[in-house]
Amino acid sequence: MSLLGYRRHTPTSSAALQSTAPAPLLDGRAAIGRLRALATLVSRLAVVGGGRAIMEARPEQQQAVREAVRDFASRMREDGMQCRLIDGQFVLAGAPLPREIAQGDPDLRDFLSRCLALSVGGIAIRQGASPGELLMLATTLVRPRTPPTGVPAVPAAGGERNPPRELLRSWSVVVTAGDVVSTTRRPSFADGLAALTAEGDPEGSRAATVLGALATAKSTKATERVATALIAVVDLALARGDAAVLDGIVRSTIAHLHVVGDGPGRLAMERVLRSLQRRPILELIARQLPRATDRTPLLELLARAGDVSVELLVSLLMDAEDPPSRRAYFDSIVALDLGGTRVVALLRDPRWFVVRNAIALLGDMGVEPADEVLLPYMQHQDDRLRVAAARTLLRLGTPKAMQQLHGAIDDRLPEIRRLSATSYALAGSMGIRAPAVRLAAAFEREMEEDVALEMLAALGRLGSADAVQRLLRIALPPQSSDIEAGAAMRESYLRIAALEALVKARGGAAQVAIDQLLKDPDPEVAAAAQRLRG
Repeated sequence: MSLLGYRRHTPTSSAALQSTAPAPLLDGRAAIGRLRALATLVSRLAVVGGGRAIMEARPEQQQAVREAVRDFASRMREDGMQCRLIDGQFVLAGAPLPREIAQGDPDLRDFLSRCLALSVGGIAIRQGASPGELLMLATTLVRPRTPPTGVPAVPAAGGERNPPRELLRSWSVVVTAGDVVSTTRRPSFADGLAALTAEGDPEGSRAATVLGALATAKSTKATERVATALIAVVDLALARGDAAVLDGIVRSTIAHLHVVGDGPGRLAMERVLRSLQRRPILELIARQLPRATDRTPLLELLARAGDVSVELLVSLLMDAEDPPSRRAYFDSIVALDLGGTRVVALLRDPRWFVVRNAIALLGDMGVEPADEVLLPYMQHQDDRLRVAAARTLLRLGTPKAMQQLHGAIDDRLPEIRRLSATSYALAGSMGIRAPAVRLAAAFEREMEEDVALEMLAALGRLGSADAVQRLLRIALPPQSSDIEAGAAMRESYLRIAALEALVKARGGAAQVAIDQLLKDPDPEVAAAAQRLRG
């Protein structure tokens, strides 16, 4: 089934479409348009009472939600979305959204209120996210705007704050909570000391004392003496299996190394870091990752150890029993960007979820040579692995991957057909020849609305003469000869999508088709033509 449980249908209301027409915006209007589209979708879902209540909503309310999903999905085909909330303000791709824009738009104002009530810190969406994922995102954000109270925070081990919280994670969407520390922040010396002294552990206090001396060491000799004492503390912490003390030492040592640069004391700090790269220590440090609010210094140490660290992280990922830990190890392996060969070896594991994780890792790590070993998974008996392989092949984008995806345009799984259509859209920009005739023929057979819209968008991206002619036949009313042959008028939303794809393919050259549709008997199509004409 397609989005909202519906197959292709004929829309009955033009109000929803007209209300989502993009208004003139300031610089960055495309990014703001994507945010507005999400806010509109959330607003319309809220009217019906959330995602679970869609099927019981009135037809016009269902239609409004469908139109909002289509609009949002269409915008997300053009680019990804990076949105953060800082000091009660939206920040898009690093640029704050003027408060007057958020407050002047009712949907944006309501959306901001909901995000603040849910403590949303960031929303990241990959380009080409599926409509189902976008609907799930909006459903997650349509929650009661009164946050739960009276739930005590559970302190994490090692003196850390609660682990970073993710409100939602899917293949293409991640929503993080507002208290997550940026992983790009430079670690500070105080971070390490705070981790060591948080619970009053004697060994932690001893390590903090040594590190305090390190902070005041100004000469090479003084730093060497402190380094020797610190290595002794490391040995004791290892003997005790004290991950919290080792965590604090790593943070403070990395921070001090950044401070001294190439100056006095650098060699001493490198000696301490070498002592921390023993496998048992690395394993203790790696186990700290799920509870760490800032993983950067820990990952810096693990990166120094290379493949040993990747092997440990992969092992921990496969043995992890809770989703937050699996996500932490998964993201850490991707961040290290090492060990592609080790991940490829996991494809032989008998456990399906291990193979799926390995396939996803290869995509996120961009291991292009893995395309050859992933091709057979497109015919795997497990549909979960087939979809995972299709997604990874699309991310890798190699000629072999694209050729395999093009051939899957008639696959029995709608998600694979949607990904196949997306691969046609990407082919032109990659210099790969993709036959529009095959894609157009598949469109005529397609019954899933989400896939059909993806196919039309792909035809617009291809922009070939065959693709343009097909889009014209879909967007314009059928000719008398077509009617005599039994051709019926296309559904409104398909004609509009074809017209938008035609503009994408031909720009101003599509004006003739737009002018023809200004007085189209279908009011939705006429309204879309008027919008595109402007």
